[in-house]
Amino acid sequence: MDRPPNDPILMEPGWAEARAEGTLQGLRMTADEFFDRPDDGYRYELVEGVVVMSPSPRMRHQVVTMEIIRQINVFLTRHPSGQLLAETDMHLGRAKGRDFVYRPEVLFMTAEHLARAGDRLVGPPALAVEVVSQGSRRYDRITKKADYERFGVHAQAATSRSNPKASAWRVRQSPGSFLI
Repeated sequence: MDRPPNDPILMEPGWAEARAEGTLQGLRMTADEFFDRPDDGYRYELVEGVVVMSPSPRMRHQVVTMEIIRQINVFLTRHPSGQLLAETDMHLGRAKGRDFVYRPEVLFMTAEHLARAGDRLVGPPALAVEVVSQGSRRYDRITKKADYERFGVHAQAATSRSNPKASAWRVRQSPGSFLI
């Protein structure tokens, strides 16, 4: 995928393959630079230090996201243990000198993690939920799943508008961890 080095990559067919081949090109930055950039209203993530732009979610996607939030909030009302967040950038970590900042549709941070968070979420959440769209299936179910595992996300789930049954993975268990 040949791109000018100062442009974000659009999440489009072929970009995941370019990443797998190690030929990902585009606007590079650190997590600090990523968090300091002005908000232009678009949705970005930082994958191996490269800025990736994805389209805004459609209405049905957001309806599914809101239902997930509603159901998890029912549990958290009875078992308060942290904070549920939606569409929030989190710095997962660095690999091979390159930063990863993802924005899952829903994430859960334990109270202990939030106490250390400050202005930015740094480190893996206890739970990351991706609502999979037609154009992001490979990215959400393969690429992000592998990255979440690499950086130690405790549990993750993926669901789609066409298949409301969620796939859930517990990546690692630690004392006091749970899968909602």
